[in-house]
Amino acid sequence: MPRHISSVLNIQKGAEKWTVLAQVVHRGHSQLTREVPPRRIMRFLLTDTEGTKVSVVTYEQHIKTFSKFLQPYQRYYVSNAIVVPADPTYRVGTYECSWILNYKTLIENYAEPVPPMLPCIFELTNFSDLHKYADSDNLCNIRGFVIHAFPIKQLDPDSISRDIIIVNEEKKLMLMTLWNEFEHDEGSKIADMISTAPLIIALRVKVTTFNTLSFTTRYSSGILISPPLPDELSLRQWFSLNKEEIRNLLDAKTYNDASYLLPPPNEEDIKAISNFQASFPVQKAAWVQGTVKLAYGFSKYWTTACANCHKIVNADIDWIIHCPSCKQQTEVELRARIPIIITDASSSIHCIISGEDAEKLIEFTPLQLKQAQEDGFQIDTELNDALKKYTVVCFLKSYETPFQGQLQRKNTVIKAYTAAELSDRPLPLELPENTQVFSELRSSSARHAETSSKDQLFTPSTKLVLEEIAGASSYKDSQTSATSGAKRSLEFPEDLPADTDPKQPTKAAEEFAKEPAKSYGPLANIKDSPAKKPKAKED
Repeated sequence: MPRHISSVLNIQKGAEKWTVLAQVVHRGHSQLTREVPPRRIMRFLLTDTEGTKVSVVTYEQHIKTFSKFLQPYQRYYVSNAIVVPADPTYRVGTYECSWILNYKTLIENYAEPVPPMLPCIFELTNFSDLHKYADSDNLCNIRGFVIHAFPIKQLDPDSISRDIIIVNEEKKLMLMTLWNEFEHDEGSKIADMISTAPLIIALRVKVTTFNTLSFTTRYSSGILISPPLPDELSLRQWFSLNKEEIRNLLDAKTYNDASYLLPPPNEEDIKAISNFQASFPVQKAAWVQGTVKLAYGFSKYWTTACANCHKIVNADIDWIIHCPSCKQQTEVELRARIPIIITDASSSIHCIISGEDAEKLIEFTPLQLKQAQEDGFQIDTELNDALKKYTVVCFLKSYETPFQGQLQRKNTVIKAYTAAELSDRPLPLELPENTQVFSELRSSSARHAETSSKDQLFTPSTKLVLEEIAGASSYKDSQTSATSGAKRSLEFPEDLPADTDPKQPTKAAEEFAKEPAKSYGPLANIKDSPAKKPKAKED
């Protein structure tokens, strides 16, 4: 009498003497559980012919037995596994159970020349929605073509990683970091196949704010390489038609461009500041909007940072360093680092804004900020006068750091847009009463008036100071050029806080103004080969 072949949905807790024709969607790594004491575990994802997915595990001595079977995308008869309620972390779709393979479980090959396309559907996240997942515990599934693989990074004797760049149908390039076993297994295979731009599906990966936005593998993640999909041919045709444009995006390093990774948000994506503050730690990053002013109490408004990943390093700007964050040999750059307060109708929030986003608000260069501090020139009033003109829409990251034995919450601006830059979008949230929004939603005559008003931003003495600082900057640049052979290659601590020394002497602007200033990859065959990418990241 022939066996009855059941569907996954018919196999419920306590079922016995059943058989399912199952196709392997994903074969995981042999890992240790996080319980005490830990156990060796291996996970699989299977689907039946109806497309119902089921999470499957096996433990300890059974791993060796079942790892000989259950190869990716092949089909097998699976009989008499133990059926238990699914772990929410690994539950897939509507099926509420998972299977445990043990010595009673029977696995049989299903003979066929070529396995069929995967019948199951994957719930994929659009890259344009990744900001909703940033730095949260909500993992996502994504699909894309791998167009570049960076070299392996040995972080310490027990930790390695590899960064890859993937692109999806939205033509968005994203960095993904494969850690340890993911690099050893999937990363090495992807690197070997990089000339073919392999299509991958990444399951349960985390979105981080490192490198503005990027992916990183977690303990529970899974990587499917070149899965047999019903729409694989159409995806390949799309990639072929857009190959040159994708190559240009790769050359432009858009995977490292904050404006590209975090374009202006939709109105419904902007949260009230009070709601963002209340949602921590469930949501640690979000778009907010408000007016800006300086947060007083700081004496230093600049920092030195890695020119590659922008992490703070304690180094001179003429040094060449091995960055402890991105693990790349790179130059050191000056960056503006300004403490600000953003206010909307619901609340206010203190945060740090850095780099180009800070410079477009304050109209000082980092070198001018450094020179002013070194010469004792107090510019708090000028900074605040510049900042308070603006209403901004910012993508904020909130995090906690230890301070005097307690956790202290801090906030950083990842990307900021001014009202002028969003002139084609209405500002959605109510602002504080009596707030004048500085916007460029005006006629050409108003724009001319604005240009004139900028000339009045600084007092005559302050403008003289800036002219002298600029002159000093030109002199310093010439001196640096003359001594550029004296470079250093050192390693430094990952992060240093901004100095706030209240004892540092300062001078009024008028007094100070009187003093003299002091791939390789699949796109390589299009035109020229892409430049080497120094970008890297950590989880």
